[in-house]
Amino acid sequence: MVNIISKKAYKSLSVKLSFFLILLSTASFSLWSDPFFKASDSTIEIISESKTMNAGDELLVGLQLKLNPGWHTYWKNPGDAGEGASITWSLPEGIKASEILWPGPETIPVEPLMTFGYEDKITLLTNINASETAVFPAILEAQVSWYTCKDICVPQEANLDLTIKGGDKRDTSFANQLSNILLDLPTNLLNKHRVEVLDNSYYLQMELKDNTSINSAYFFPEEYGLSSYSKKQISEINNNSLSLQIPNSEVNLQLQEFAGVLLLNGQNSKQFFNISLNLDNERQAETLSLKDLVFTILFAFIGGLILNVMPCVFPILSIKILSFVEQSEGSSRKMIQHGLSFSAGVLVTFLSIAGLLLLLKSGGESIGWGYQLQSPLMVTLLIYLFVAIGITFMSNLILGGQLAQLGNFTQGYSDITGSFLTGVLAVIVASPCTAPFMGSAVGIALLQPGFSTVAIFISLGMGFAAPYLLLSFYPSLLRVLPKPGAWMETMKQFMAFPMWGSALWLTWVLSGQVETDTVLMVLLGALLIALSLWLLDKNQSSEGFTKWVAVSIATLLLGFALWLAPTDYENTTDDSSSGVDSYTPELLEELLAKDQPVFLNFTADWCVTCKVNEAIVLNQTSVKNALRSKNIVYLKADWTRKDAVIADKLAEYGRTGVPLYLLFSPEGVPTILPELLTEDILLSYINEIK
Repeated sequence: MVNIISKKAYKSLSVKLSFFLILLSTASFSLWSDPFFKASDSTIEIISESKTMNAGDELLVGLQLKLNPGWHTYWKNPGDAGEGASITWSLPEGIKASEILWPGPETIPVEPLMTFGYEDKITLLTNINASETAVFPAILEAQVSWYTCKDICVPQEANLDLTIKGGDKRDTSFANQLSNILLDLPTNLLNKHRVEVLDNSYYLQMELKDNTSINSAYFFPEEYGLSSYSKKQISEINNNSLSLQIPNSEVNLQLQEFAGVLLLNGQNSKQFFNISLNLDNERQAETLSLKDLVFTILFAFIGGLILNVMPCVFPILSIKILSFVEQSEGSSRKMIQHGLSFSAGVLVTFLSIAGLLLLLKSGGESIGWGYQLQSPLMVTLLIYLFVAIGITFMSNLILGGQLAQLGNFTQGYSDITGSFLTGVLAVIVASPCTAPFMGSAVGIALLQPGFSTVAIFISLGMGFAAPYLLLSFYPSLLRVLPKPGAWMETMKQFMAFPMWGSALWLTWVLSGQVETDTVLMVLLGALLIALSLWLLDKNQSSEGFTKWVAVSIATLLLGFALWLAPTDYENTTDDSSSGVDSYTPELLEELLAKDQPVFLNFTADWCVTCKVNEAIVLNQTSVKNALRSKNIVYLKADWTRKDAVIADKLAEYGRTGVPLYLLFSPEGVPTILPELLTEDILLSYINEIK
């Protein structure tokens, strides 16, 4: 039998051998109740400071666990392996039990792992409170589950009960013992103390009083993901201060609190103190080394480059295809001007969105990359814009406004503003997507100060604009295209359909944010815009009063369409027929507490990459069957609407946009999956779950 059993390996082993181990442990899962229970490697007894109490009293009760020599059990945070004891109380009406009052733990190395728990014996305390409505005698029933480990781990369970009669409290033989254990529980640390984050370590610093004698210190984290259990903690003790270096966890979950128990060892004593300090997660990400910054900038460039082939950018490709076809027979100088203008539009918009994100975040807003499509007003304006571009592609309409140049490339090269605005539109439409490398780069950038943020976003923009810039400087790459001719008018008209397809997609996005009646009003607005453009097209050659009337009516129709645009969310009907549960922090915590594997999908209706992954991967029968066979709960975090809870959860993993896919093992360890999924990739991760 191996000497080291990781938490993950133990889970798989316990499932396969639980029945056999139960038999060997002389029926560890008790089928009857009693104050005392003997298991194969331990005994447990429920004890109390008194066997009588009155309504309104509080009673101290203990679950006294004695272990055979060499065996141990676990603290509430077991460390790298195991699991802490749990108590399920069944109490009469009017009587309540507190959470377990945990004594301070000790380190139990199981090389190369580190676990936290207790050897020999331990008593877990609980306060029992009787309200004024309590009736006596009362039977306190407790179902207790715990693990005993040595070379192997054995699950144990017992049903214990204790009868409490009515009357004044009278000390039992256990009263002094329980009082002493209560006094030894961790207390709040009153000494002035603080925690700093530097170079992947926490530095816990505290003042010491003159008469304090401390030889060593150790910090037991309360939550997974705060610190590394197996790495050594280094303490430095002076006459009036203590500094303890605690290595950060290998999995940085950016927890909001530095919480746990501090052990201070004296020459002949040890004391435990509760610590709970707020963490400034932004400070953890403030200092990127030069090497890390260079790699982040490189990944940002690659992410921006890949963004060009993401589904979100397809509508813009039609505009750029027409642009390059037009320019392929033009002068090289004009070609370069248009390429530079487009790139400038891309860079300015990337930096503008990033600047607005940072500004809003500094004001406490929980938003992320692609946040503009969380606004019903912005979605509606984009619907109107794509409808208008499609109309101009399909017609011979020539508008004097600069924005119209986006839809009319047949007018030559007299105005490069259209290329700039195309770059602006490209980023607005593409930014809801995050390409590989881009998600983490954006997440890091939004947590960096000054120069680093600007450098990362410039690299993203340059990567996105690079293909167009390359074609502008080397137009010879376009020689495969046919010469301009009559076919271009047909192509221009055909390109109207991707525009209208994008408008349909955005209408679907809008339907998740507002009611059906409002969506119909937006469609009416789109119809009015189409009518206004039709009037302008039919009266281009008109003069005088007729043209003035046409322009006036078109302006009124446009104004009415804008008036119909929604400005805020509305209640929508949530059809949960897919069988996928909606994410809440409480639900996720509850599932992980039950050692339930979870697949968490952060998505949004406006994220085309998310929807493509769902259509070709997540909704496939093979994937659903694999999740079901592994008993993995599928949770969906829908970020179509602005949601601070989801934004905060994304930030825990260094992300500010979707998609993000997390696969939690039964031990609660999250694995971040690739942003571009395939069936084979996802199934390979699922099959690793035990």
